[in-house]
Amino acid sequence: MTGIKFDAAWVGGYAQLAGNSADALAEGVKTMAIEPLDEESFGRLGRTVKTTQAYGKAAQLLREQLAKAVEALSSASDGLDKVTAGYVDSDDEGGVTIRREER
Repeated sequence: MTGIKFDAAWVGGYAQLAGNSADALAEGVKTMAIEPLDEESFGRLGRTVKTTQAYGKAAQLLREQLAKAVEALSSASDGLDKVTAGYVDSDDEGGVTIRREER
């Protein structure tokens, strides 16, 4: 025996937390899609130095990074769910085998 213990309930809970976090971040992506700044937001100087465009580019990069984080958390959640399900199925099958052999 390797001495490694797998706590399916804990891993399943962590998978759920990752999934919920992905959902919350996805809402952030939607919120950040709104661009409240326009050419008049920073006045004449802002138009001259293109402040609105600079903020727009920065916001776009942040949205892209946030979308990648959502994708990563969703993938981690799905993977952990599959590992947990596989472990539980394997454990259940082992229990059935042991009970059959006892008879």
